[in-house]
Amino acid sequence: MRNLIQLIWKYHFILLFVFAEIVCFGILIQNNSFHKANFLDSANEMSGDAFQTLNEAKEYIELKAVNKSLSEENARLRSEAQTAYFSLTPDVRFFNDSAHLLQYEFLSSKVINSTSSKRSNYLTLDRGERNDVMPEMGIISDNGVVGIVKTTSTNYSFAISLLHKDTKVSARLKSNNYFGILTWDGSNPKVAQLDDIPAHVILKVGDTLVTRGSGTVFPPDVLIGTVRDFEKIEGTDFQAINIDLSVDFGNISYVYVVRNKLKIEQQQIETLEEE
Repeated sequence: MRNLIQLIWKYHFILLFVFAEIVCFGILIQNNSFHKANFLDSANEMSGDAFQTLNEAKEYIELKAVNKSLSEENARLRSEAQTAYFSLTPDVRFFNDSAHLLQYEFLSSKVINSTSSKRSNYLTLDRGERNDVMPEMGIISDNGVVGIVKTTSTNYSFAISLLHKDTKVSARLKSNNYFGILTWDGSNPKVAQLDDIPAHVILKVGDTLVTRGSGTVFPPDVLIGTVRDFEKIEGTDFQAINIDLSVDFGNISYVYVVRNKLKIEQQQIETLEEE
């Protein structure tokens, strides 16, 4: 207490000056409408800016929760879409009823790490065995095909993206229904290559490429990209086709892991046929 009194006494002239300035300023504001209006405008502007900054900070903090919620809702809607069901009766209009089995389920997941500039690129997801994620499950986003799960732990999944030397996806051209194999040559992260399309097939720049859905990894008709350019391969009966990928692999935040509920049954019947 004694030290506080000594400190106040030491600087009492300065404190008295500051106090007098505040009093004078208050009198000026109260008795001069022009200055009062300017002061209130400035105060409102400053408080408005402060509240806006605080609100933007709050919205940024809440954005992660909002994105996660939207991702989970999109996953639910995808699981209810017609392409997620397997028809038990042909030529029947789609309804969410006993005439259709739910074949594909979609689990929302966040990408916590990824690469896009290497020859073999990967993604790490925040879903694993605890969420029934298993190797060889497909990964898609709202923009199209992303990759395939390779290994899992209790809480995480490690996947290869389309930008990987070992990735191969069965794909179909929507304009003519011809199908081939999508691969990546490692040169451009925005462009992949479509193989096995015969030379006589008529193509146009901009033709849409989607998943064929013949395997057990991806549902049919998931967007892959569009035809960028093409030319006949000399000495063969096939074309060299470049595809503009629909997914920007340098900017992936949320994805969906595809769970094919009929996968084992399909694999079993195909194994029997091969034997």
